[in-house]
Amino acid sequence: MRKKTVRSGLRFMAAGILLVMAASFFHEELSRLLFLDMAGEARLTFIGFFLGGACGGFGVLIAAVGLLQTGYNEARLRLAPTIFFLFSLVVLFCVLAYQSITVPMPPRLPPGESVNI
Repeated sequence: MRKKTVRSGLRFMAAGILLVMAASFFHEELSRLLFLDMAGEARLTFIGFFLGGACGGFGVLIAAVGLLQTGYNEARLRLAPTIFFLFSLVVLFCVLAYQSITVPMPPRLPPGESVNI
Protein backbone atom coordinates (compact mmCIF):
# COMPACT_ATOMS: atom_id res chain seq x y z
CA MET A 1 0.00 0.00 0.00
CA ARG A 2 1.37 3.40 -0.94
CA LYS A 3 0.18 5.62 1.87
CA LYS A 4 0.99 8.89 0.10
CA THR A 5 -1.26 7.94 -2.82
CA VAL A 6 -4.02 6.78 -0.48
CA ARG A 7 -3.77 10.05 1.46
CA SER A 8 -4.07 12.03 -1.78
CA GLY A 9 -7.19 10.05 -2.69
CA LEU A 10 -8.70 10.67 0.73
CA ARG A 11 -8.00 14.39 0.39
CA PHE A 12 -9.76 14.45 -2.98
CA MET A 13 -12.75 12.72 -1.38
CA ALA A 14 -12.77 15.33 1.40
CA ALA A 15 -12.69 18.11 -1.19
CA GLY A 16 -15.63 16.50 -2.96
CA ILE A 17 -17.64 16.36 0.26
CA LEU A 18 -16.83 20.01 0.98
CA LEU A 19 -17.97 21.04 -2.50
CA VAL A 20 -21.24 19.11 -2.17
CA MET A 21 -21.86 20.66 1.27
CA ALA A 22 -21.22 24.14 -0.09
CA ALA A 23 -23.50 23.52 -3.07
CA SER A 24 -26.35 22.01 -1.11
CA PHE A 25 -26.41 23.91 2.20
CA PHE A 26 -24.66 27.23 1.55
CA HIS A 27 -25.67 28.06 -2.03
CA GLU A 28 -27.62 31.17 -1.00
CA GLU A 29 -24.73 32.61 0.99
CA LEU A 30 -22.24 31.87 -1.78
CA SER A 31 -24.46 33.44 -4.44
CA ARG A 32 -24.88 36.56 -2.30
CA LEU A 33 -21.12 36.70 -1.77
CA LEU A 34 -20.49 36.42 -5.51
CA PHE A 35 -23.36 38.79 -6.45
CA LEU A 36 -25.22 36.17 -8.49
CA ASP A 37 -28.87 36.21 -9.52
CA MET A 38 -31.22 33.21 -9.35
CA ALA A 39 -29.88 31.69 -12.58
CA GLY A 40 -26.33 32.13 -11.34
CA GLU A 41 -27.26 30.49 -8.05
CA ALA A 42 -28.68 27.48 -9.88
CA ARG A 43 -25.55 27.29 -12.03
CA LEU A 44 -23.36 27.52 -8.91
CA THR A 45 -25.30 24.66 -7.30
CA PHE A 46 -24.96 22.51 -10.43
CA ILE A 47 -21.23 23.21 -10.70
CA GLY A 48 -20.76 22.43 -7.01
CA PHE A 49 -22.52 19.08 -7.32
CA PHE A 50 -20.65 18.23 -10.52
CA LEU A 51 -17.21 19.14 -9.18
CA GLY A 52 -17.96 17.46 -5.86
CA GLY A 53 -18.89 14.23 -7.60
CA ALA A 54 -15.87 14.44 -9.89
CA CYS A 55 -13.47 15.06 -6.99
CA GLY A 56 -15.04 12.30 -4.91
CA GLY A 57 -14.92 9.78 -7.74
CA PHE A 58 -11.36 10.70 -8.63
CA GLY A 59 -10.41 10.37 -4.97
CA VAL A 60 -11.89 6.89 -4.77
CA LEU A 61 -9.92 5.84 -7.86
CA ILE A 62 -6.67 7.32 -6.54
CA ALA A 63 -7.14 5.70 -3.13
CA ALA A 64 -7.87 2.33 -4.76
CA VAL A 65 -4.74 2.59 -6.90
CA GLY A 66 -2.73 3.46 -3.79
CA LEU A 67 -4.12 0.43 -1.96
CA LEU A 68 -3.20 -1.89 -4.82
CA GLN A 69 0.39 -0.67 -5.21
CA THR A 70 3.23 -2.02 -3.15
CA GLY A 71 4.78 0.33 -0.61
CA TYR A 72 8.30 -1.05 -0.70
CA ASN A 73 10.86 1.34 0.89
CA GLU A 74 8.23 3.98 1.48
CA ALA A 75 8.66 6.61 4.18
CA ARG A 76 6.48 6.32 7.29
CA LEU A 77 3.27 8.27 6.88
CA ARG A 78 0.22 8.54 9.11
CA LEU A 79 -3.22 8.12 7.55
CA ALA A 80 -5.21 8.47 10.77
CA PRO A 81 -5.57 12.30 10.71
CA THR A 82 -6.82 12.27 7.11
CA ILE A 83 -9.27 9.44 7.82
CA PHE A 84 -10.51 11.26 10.94
CA PHE A 85 -10.97 14.46 8.90
CA LEU A 86 -12.93 12.58 6.23
CA PHE A 87 -15.09 10.89 8.86
CA SER A 88 -15.79 14.23 10.58
CA LEU A 89 -16.86 15.74 7.24
CA VAL A 90 -19.32 12.88 6.71
CA VAL A 91 -20.73 13.41 10.22
CA LEU A 92 -20.99 17.17 9.61
CA PHE A 93 -22.84 16.52 6.34
CA CYS A 94 -25.31 14.26 8.16
CA VAL A 95 -25.87 16.86 10.89
CA LEU A 96 -26.47 19.62 8.34
CA ALA A 97 -28.85 17.40 6.37
CA TYR A 98 -30.82 16.57 9.52
CA GLN A 99 -31.01 20.23 10.55
CA SER A 100 -32.12 21.33 7.11
CA ILE A 101 -35.09 18.99 7.40
CA THR A 102 -36.09 19.62 11.02
CA VAL A 103 -35.41 23.34 11.60
CA PRO A 104 -38.28 25.52 10.31
CA MET A 105 -37.33 28.30 7.93
CA PRO A 106 -38.81 31.78 8.34
CA PRO A 107 -41.18 32.81 5.54
CA ARG A 108 -39.57 34.81 2.76
CA LEU A 109 -40.99 37.96 1.27
CA PRO A 110 -41.26 38.14 -2.48
CA PRO A 111 -39.16 40.84 -4.14
CA GLY A 112 -40.77 44.27 -3.83
CA GLU A 113 -42.84 43.43 -0.74
CA SER A 114 -42.38 45.28 2.52
CA VAL A 115 -43.05 44.45 6.15
CA ASN A 116 -45.91 46.30 7.85
CA ILE A 117 -45.55 46.76 11.57
